[in-house]
Amino acid sequence: MGKFIIKKSYKANIYKSIRFPVEINDKINEIINEANKDLNKKEYSFNGFVISACEFALENMKDEKKN
Repeated sequence: MGKFIIKKSYKANIYKSIRFPVEINDKINEIINEANKDLNKKEYSFNGFVISACEFALENMKDEKKN
């Protein structure tokens, strides 16, 4: 399994609306705030985290199917 890396914010092409449990939302925001700490501008976003997490999950699902 690869290592999860948050990608910097980027534009998305399709709008989706989802609901997160409060605990997960808070944990993601903590991670994003830590990643942006000491930066001159906000480079990491909630959207970027979610897209990175989805890409990571999809790639690792492909790896699991190969085994």
